Formats: sequence, structure tokens, C-alpha cells
Amino acid sequence: MKVLVLSFAALASAQIPQSFITLIQPLLNALNATEDNRLNPFTTQILDTFIEPLETQLERNSYVYREGAQLMLDGAPWTASGANVYWLGLDENVIPPAGQPFYAPFNASYPTLGRITEVMNTLQTMGAHTIRSQTLGVSVGNPLSVMPALGVYNEQAFNTIDWAVFQARQHGIRIMAPLIDNYDYYHGGKFDFLRFRGINITSSDSSHVNPLVQEFYTNATIVNDFKDYISHLLLHVNQYTGLTYAEDPTIFAYETGNELGGPTFGDEDVPVEWTTEIASFIKQLAPQKLVVDGTYGINKTHLPIEQIDIFSDHYYPPNNTKLMDDLALVQSVNKTYLVGEYDWTANNPQASSLQSFYGLIESRQNTSEPVVVGDLFWSLFMHDVPNCNIFVNHTDGYELQYGNPLNSVQNNTQISIIRQHFFKMQGVTVDSYLPAVACPGNTAEYTYL
Repeated sequence: MKVLVLSFAALASAQIPQSFITLIQPLLNALNATEDNRLNPFTTQILDTFIEPLETQLERNSYVYREGAQLMLDGAPWTASGANVYWLGLDENVIPPAGQPFYAPFNASYPTLGRITEVMNTLQTMGAHTIRSQTLGVSVGNPLSVMPALGVYNEQAFNTIDWAVFQARQHGIRIMAPLIDNYDYYHGGKFDFLRFRGINITSSDSSHVNPLVQEFYTNATIVNDFKDYISHLLLHVNQYTGLTYAEDPTIFAYETGNELGGPTFGDEDVPVEWTTEIASFIKQLAPQKLVVDGTYGINKTHLPIEQIDIFSDHYYPPNNTKLMDDLALVQSVNKTYLVGEYDWTANNPQASSLQSFYGLIESRQNTSEPVVVGDLFWSLFMHDVPNCNIFVNHTDGYELQYGNPLNSVQNNTQISIIRQHFFKMQGVTVDSYLPAVACPGNTAEYTYL
């Protein structure tokens, strides 16, 4: 017993902040009291119930890092499979009750804390490790944004972002956030930064836009405006953790943008100089963060950029040949690759099956250089919490609503395949059963505090 007590004390005192040791000192005193028979002896199994939560918290406070063509956490390979949940910071799908913040021109409102918490519960049940969320990084250009106007910051907009980051930490989920959007969406993007400086163009025709759009990448004033925004975002202190976003290991990666390109859709026309400058700036503010190239597709001229850790592409629909071609490119520079978005529905007859697509990703995990580190389906929606009777709908045809009784057999079959894949990426085998996830109702704010 004395050995067990000393081992636990050693765990508490080795490279652990003094504040943490002070916190657990009453527990250590109680353990030592067993020597005087004032407390029932602690068996190895009981001690494990104390140690395991501490080990979990230490892991959640550790950074994901890259070693060549794989990601690592605490010395072991780590994978990043999960979901896109783009609306966590700012939503466009729900009209809130009267009196709550709402910007009607964009249908923009803040999601309830309950919606955020339910998503974390759902992803944990699905076996996910990772969330990608545009609105945890892109929030400019409307009154509810983090930056409604150039140099003007709205601290209220951080409330939902803070809660999402905190809840992800509490559920053992990591976050990847793009920092700008290629499109003129409600949450903002590169067109807002152009308009801030008098370049009044839009992306109403997504196939081709005014060539002046390249000013976002080449105009030094606009680039500095964007860097100022990045700085304000990353140096914000989360009210629930006391950490800046730059410090918090929960956010394992920032992406230079979402589906970035130039005047023509899919042209990958993002200058090397801009990508290098933004990636370097992220690393300057947050040296432990990984950086994802946000170009839509793999721009071969970006492969040598030292500051880029992860390359990515989006699959509408899944395509095994394209995936293998992308992996070969990224493997040539000994870096990692993430499937940033994909259509999970099996509605497109041209799509590779999810089983075969996942099979390629899973088989790479048994190699010394997996290159592909995960995949993130598009996209997850759950209940309109606190209303547990209604699921939130989206209009793009790709919303995944776990547990919705109105789901088709095909949808539930696909969801089951996704869940089995997520667990397999963790080395765990599960069957096709889909466990229920409780809707938190009005109690979400008290969950995982």
C-alpha cells in the first residue's frame, strides 16, 4: 500500500504546477492516513479510479504534434476523424426567441449553449476525435460577428466560441478552425476584408468573380488587416479555461481558410507568399499549433512551405482515385493529409462507397507513414435545444441528424458505417448499433462544468 501511495504522490508532483498539487493535497493526505488505519485501505483498482481521470485531463491539456507523415499525442499516433459543425460560433438556421440577438438580413443568431453541448455528446457517442468549425475562426462583417467592422470587436460574440472550445475539451474532442472563408457567407470571409478597404465586389457568381479578389492576398494593407484579426482572435482569453485560444491544446490546428482560391472556382490560385506569411504568423502567435493549408485542393507550389503541417481537400462525392493521388503528393514531402469535408449520404451514384473510402484511410493507419490522419464529414445538426422535439434542418442536403426518428434506412445505415469507422480509427471495434444520445434540454449549462 505504501508503494501505491508514493506512486500516486509522485504522479502529482512530477512536472505538475504547484496549484494542481495544492488542489489534490487533501487527497494525498487522506491516502497517507491509511497508514494510521483512519481510512479504509485503497486497493489498486480504487487508486486507478483517481489516477485515470488525472491522466485524461493531462492528455487533454497536451498538444497534438506532427512527426513527419503522422500526428502524435503523448508519444502515440493520433487521428483526427470527426465532423464539420460549422455553426458553433454563429448560426444561420434558427430564428431565436424575441429579445435574443438576431441579424435578420443574414438570419444570423448565436446557437444556444445546449445545442453546442448536445453536439459534443453526440460526437463522443459516435467515436469522433475532431470538429472542424468555420465560425470558431471566421466571424466578420455583421453585427453579431467577432469583428463587425474593420478594427471593431464585439466581445459578446466570444461567448458561444468560448463555450464550444470548453465543451470540446471536456468531451475529449479537438478543434480545427479555418480563419477566413472563400465565399460571401453570413459569417464573413475575404470579401468583407476587401469591402473594408473599398473594393466592393462579391461572390454572387461562385464560378468566376472579379479579378480584384486577388487583392485579399496581395494588398499589404488588407493582409495586415487580416493578421490583426487573427491576432485578436488567437489572443482572446477563454472565460471558461483561462487560456488564450493560442495556448489551448483543444484547438489543435488553424486552417488558413476554407476552400480558398482565386477568381475562378477550383483554380487553387492562392499565392505561396500569402500562405507562407499567414502560416508563419499563426506559428508566431501559437508555436504549438498545427497549420492546415486552406487552399481548395493541393496546390503543388505549396508543398515545400515549411510552416504547413497538414494538406487537405474536400470530396463531393468521395473518390478513391483522387484520394490516393492526393496522398502520394503529400507523402512526397513527408507531411500529413486530412479529408476536410466529404459527402456521406451515398446519394451520388458516382461516389466511391464509404466502406471503400474509409478502407483506404484505415489501412494506412497500420503503416509507419500513414499520411492521411482522418476525415471530417459534412455536416452535423441536432436538436433545437432546449426544444428536444425538433431537429434543426439545413438546406444543402448533407445534414446528418443522429438519432432523428425521421431518418431513412439509408441514412441510418450510413451513420452506422461512419460510427464504426470513427471507432476503428481509435483501434476499437463496435457493431452497427446506434446508441441514443440524450437531449440536454434546459440543463446544458450545467453539463461538464
